[in-house]
Amino acid sequence: SAHSGLRAPGDGGPVAAGDIKWLQALDLSFSVKNPKRDFSNGYLIAEIMSRYHPQDVDINTYENGSRLEAKVDNWEQLYKLFKKKGIGITKAEFDPVIHCAPGAAVMFVYKMYELLTKCAVKSMAPIKELINYQPELPPFMRDTASKRLKDPEISRIQDNVERTIIAIDVLGSYHQERRAIKAQEAPALIRQERRMRMGLSQEDPDHAQEQTDSVMIDEVKVKALQSAATRKNETHQEVAPVVSSRSSLLKAVSEPQACCAALASLPQSKSMAKPATEIMRPLVFTILQESEEMSRMIDTKRDDMIVAFMEQCREGVRDADGRQNGAAPVEMRMREIEETSVKVFETLAKRAELLVDSLTKSPSEFWKVWTTFYPALSDFSESSPIFESALYFFKRLGELMREQDPQLTQQLMNEVALSSLAKELIRSPEKREVLCEVIYNFMQEDTLNHILALRSLKEKVGDDLSVFVTCLASLVQLDGKAGLLDEHLLDLYIYYALMAVQSPQPRTRVGGVAILCGVAQHSQAVLGLLPSFTALSNDEWWEVQAQLLRLAAQLLLRLAGERGQAPTEDDGSASGASRADETEASAETMIDEVLGIISRLFVVSNSKNVLQVGLSSLVYVLPEYPNLLPNFVAVLLAQRPDLRQRLLTPEERVRRSYVHGNATFMYEETCLLDVWPHLDIAKTLAMQLEAMQLQRLESEHLEVLLASLPFFFEDEDADEWLHVFAKVKQLLFAALVEPELHVLSGQIVKKFWACGAETLAQGCREGSRPDFLQALHLLYTPDTHHVEEATLLVFLRELKHHNEDLQSEVESLLEAFMDEYPEEYQASQLETVLKDA
Repeated sequence: SAHSGLRAPGDGGPVAAGDIKWLQALDLSFSVKNPKRDFSNGYLIAEIMSRYHPQDVDINTYENGSRLEAKVDNWEQLYKLFKKKGIGITKAEFDPVIHCAPGAAVMFVYKMYELLTKCAVKSMAPIKELINYQPELPPFMRDTASKRLKDPEISRIQDNVERTIIAIDVLGSYHQERRAIKAQEAPALIRQERRMRMGLSQEDPDHAQEQTDSVMIDEVKVKALQSAATRKNETHQEVAPVVSSRSSLLKAVSEPQACCAALASLPQSKSMAKPATEIMRPLVFTILQESEEMSRMIDTKRDDMIVAFMEQCREGVRDADGRQNGAAPVEMRMREIEETSVKVFETLAKRAELLVDSLTKSPSEFWKVWTTFYPALSDFSESSPIFESALYFFKRLGELMREQDPQLTQQLMNEVALSSLAKELIRSPEKREVLCEVIYNFMQEDTLNHILALRSLKEKVGDDLSVFVTCLASLVQLDGKAGLLDEHLLDLYIYYALMAVQSPQPRTRVGGVAILCGVAQHSQAVLGLLPSFTALSNDEWWEVQAQLLRLAAQLLLRLAGERGQAPTEDDGSASGASRADETEASAETMIDEVLGIISRLFVVSNSKNVLQVGLSSLVYVLPEYPNLLPNFVAVLLAQRPDLRQRLLTPEERVRRSYVHGNATFMYEETCLLDVWPHLDIAKTLAMQLEAMQLQRLESEHLEVLLASLPFFFEDEDADEWLHVFAKVKQLLFAALVEPELHVLSGQIVKKFWACGAETLAQGCREGSRPDFLQALHLLYTPDTHHVEEATLLVFLRELKHHNEDLQSEVESLLEAFMDEYPEEYQASQLETVLKDA
């Protein structure tokens, strides 16, 4: 056959005959002898495309050569043609063909056949180029690791990191093949050795199975002996002397028998796993070589280079008291160590899939990896970049391991990692939330296994209810997001929450209310506990009050959905109507109880931290409960300027701790502008200002008024906005000439005068002319504290140049000022605004 090169004489036989017949029928200019070579320049692919799209392919524009430039040019033309014709072939699919990657050409022809003929390949035999497994060859003829690494496909890669990663993959597959060959040949070698010892020249087929069984029995005996030796070693280690901090990590990793008690209950894979250190070493080595500081401190030729890196990562700069031999300042060196460490963890996280197979096949390998890198979670603060990158690495590793073997992954967390995590949960309250995420990343995602995980966590943290409750407050949020809060999990959370709120320790009570906040988002069960919340509202601890306001907001949102809803069993009868009335009355009663809790806690005289949490939580219920508006606006006005401005400034949501220390929860501050009912807030503020009969506005009034104005005004609300403007306009224009208030008041005036709702804009301009004239008069009155004239002139020019309507309004306003106050006008620079084009 002219296209015999497409045959794969491996174990699977030749390629489907239909593919070869298809190529022969195309009558190509030359025969395919070596697919990897003949298809690499794309010329034959262009010929194939010309048979199907003769009008779109000019074969003369393609060069049948071996130069890389010619290959790239040919394939670029083909890529444009593929996109034009809607043929789903990407650059990633033909790039290996250009570089003669093993098997790439044949696989590409398969795909071309399917796309152009709309027929599936009937049988796809193994491609010999892709089969490096060589058990049929004698040992002296098989590939060595060095030969595999000298593959030109590896050496052509210019990027050092990418080349290293590819080399790791190749080396890993080589060692896996070697293990498979040894596993296959081992029984035959053992039988051959036994026959030689017994003086037999040939193997007796009748005894083959018996000999195999004997080998298996011997293996079980050996494992049993190893377990006994392990238990003996573990007993001796209980009284081991204390070692130095520098050598403790290396000792822990190099003596895995220390964790044999934990690993004994875990299933052991029969297949051999590649050591994780062999996988990670090239990745870490490449990054350390790029750091002058790290490469100077760490001997990269050491077998325990990974452990040495972690030791150095923990210790930092050794000569921190000064400089050595003209070294860079300590701060710069510390920063370099930190950046390098972060890069190592980020690289390991991106390539975590390389570790998954080893860690799931060998629990001891997981134990080594966990023991090596866990100090990054315990030794660094929660704000450290090293802690954050290590946290991401463990979360990513847990996700990937759970995908491959969820049951074993959960066992590894429970038996190996959870003990050390529990110690850190007890020691570092500020890390509890993120460490709880790590735990759940290793757990199977169903209710039963999460209940088992909570039970294991309770056993590890011991009798300290405060620690466990705080962890539950974080975990309930994760369970809620995953949709796992069924009746069993809810019962568990509510049980511990009720225990916590009755605790004499305020931190435990805070955790209990925080759990109920998480439950209230997903269940009505919390509504039945309202009487206990009412008693808890008398608690004097500020964070208990803050969490109660969060809980009250959640309950009001849930009750708003139930208010006015008839029971599902209402049949239209008198008894059905009675049941509906009872349900409505019950909802209203509970709403009154919740509002009573809010009225006791959400008052101006309370802690500013409590009020800040309340403002961020209660803003969501204002549309449904307008009776909260007056108190809400009053509290907002009374907040400290920095706290108020954080709520009124549009920015990415952030979570904050309001008290210095590590024992409080993090609270998310809401940007009020994104949530609140703008018109209702403005009307409430205007009524309060009118009732107070102020002589002048303060900055907090203008801040809240400006924040209450929407980005777009709706035409149907124009009349109500006009009423708001009418109530504040006199004070607003008076503030326009005050130095401290000019900017805010100017922004508000411009918002009203230049808004998109024409009825509103025109009404505001017409209704405010007397007040604007009075403000100008104040500006030019001697012996008054006012803004600089130049500042006001800039504001008038901005108004004038905004659009034609405002231009005519400003000109009319200045002409009226000239007529009414001629002396002030002559002494001013207002004429320059009129003459300004």
